[in-house]
Amino acid sequence: MARRPVTRAAPVVPVAILPSSGRVVAVIVGLEMYQTRSSGALSRVHYARRDAEGFGEALRGIYGEDRLDLELLVDNDATRGNIEYSLRQAIASLGEDDLFVFYYAGHGFHSAGGNRITAWDSHAHNPEGTTLLLREVLLDPLTESDCRRALAFVDACAADFRPLVRARDVVSDLSGDELAEFLTSASYCALFLSCEPGQKSYPSDELRHGIWTHFLLQALRGEAEGALGPGRFLTDAGLRDYLRREVPAYLTRSTERRQRQWPQAMISASNTFAIREVPERRAPLATAGDLRRISLAPIGEYLEGVESGRIRSLPGFSRSRGHFEPDSINDHATGFVRDLLAERIDEEIQELYDTVKSSFGLRRREISRESGDGQGSLDTEYFRFSIDTRQDQSDPASFVIIRRLVLRGESHEHREEIDDTFGPMFERIVVKVSPDALSYDTLVDLFEDMEEALGGQLRDEEHLKRITYTAPDGTRIRFDVGAGRVSLSGGGRQLVSALLDRAHQYRFGLAGPSQLLLA
Repeated sequence: MARRPVTRAAPVVPVAILPSSGRVVAVIVGLEMYQTRSSGALSRVHYARRDAEGFGEALRGIYGEDRLDLELLVDNDATRGNIEYSLRQAIASLGEDDLFVFYYAGHGFHSAGGNRITAWDSHAHNPEGTTLLLREVLLDPLTESDCRRALAFVDACAADFRPLVRARDVVSDLSGDELAEFLTSASYCALFLSCEPGQKSYPSDELRHGIWTHFLLQALRGEAEGALGPGRFLTDAGLRDYLRREVPAYLTRSTERRQRQWPQAMISASNTFAIREVPERRAPLATAGDLRRISLAPIGEYLEGVESGRIRSLPGFSRSRGHFEPDSINDHATGFVRDLLAERIDEEIQELYDTVKSSFGLRRREISRESGDGQGSLDTEYFRFSIDTRQDQSDPASFVIIRRLVLRGESHEHREEIDDTFGPMFERIVVKVSPDALSYDTLVDLFEDMEEALGGQLRDEEHLKRITYTAPDGTRIRFDVGAGRVSLSGGGRQLVSALLDRAHQYRFGLAGPSQLLLA
């Protein structure tokens, strides 16, 4: 049967809601590390630098380099003097058609004088004298400038941030040109905050971002369908409601924190305004690695390596002692396999334990170790490693040894140590999802498009509900729809870093955190 032709649409280009003569002037501040002092030093703000850099990339994606004047200040560049000077110069340069954008990630607090943000050289023992009053450096200068459009995003602990004006219009039943005109005619000043007064703004090791900033970036990049309104516009109200919905839900779903974090927004506007428009994605594939049409919400993920062989080849197997190869799958045969492999597995766990102590510099109490009966595991704050042994389900006379590695916390900062510990042990990355989240027909259509447009080879096995696409570079992506299992492999057993690099060539539409995949 002849293949249907693939319609290739032009690459998606974000549409900025801004007059054609307007510029976008942005000042972005990320304070992860503060000046080191013997006393009065401020604590680290995890992922603040990555948050700031990600926000800058999101703006470039919306407005492009030609219209964007962006200054990024991170860590020791973000001194009190530099922040104050950059804001003053940027705001003074604004015309009435320009858009001003300010982003801040770091420590913030409220004092008698108002709301303050810290700088690299802020001192905990003299906060009023070494921090910046937000009203003085941002809000008042904007009010006095010619600027009619300003957006500010503050990912910090909040207290008593107050809006200038609460009254506003809302989007009515407008469509087409009327909707676009309505959303672009506004003058506005909006301040989006990561939490309410008295609350903390939390980071996530899984997301490797501040939680609020993670969802903010998803919305700005056009990856959050739930934030879009009529005409696929991301409006001030849509962004406000999306953040207020998703951030608390993530804290409840994915962390053990009992504290609350409720994002808020203070908006002064002549009517509802659009931050950006997100066109429909008509192209089945933008690039070879773009799989964002496949939305995955991982409920488990790990690296996996499988070793197999004939049971009769195992040390300890002896026909003279009455041993024989089983001809069926049963608990007795599985126990026999584990008995034959028990000593080998115990030795492997011991060797890995010794290597982990040396490579990571960990003490005994920082490593949980178990082994026995042909099984074993090692647990640290960076990973969980496990070994299981059993009969091969497809061949009763064979055994399999299954090794799995679950990465945890800031394991990305210890890739060299992980490679040194495990070597080329694993051959695939596995992500478990809800089977209901995968559509067999949709996946086949997408990979048929990929096969025709980019090459490679597709095999769809409907009776097994299994789809396997082998890319031109040898990467194999397999979807076991019925089991809710997605795997990426290619090149045999490899170092952990090599497998991650191979997987990171592909970007999925992640609907939840992942240590192994990129969104």
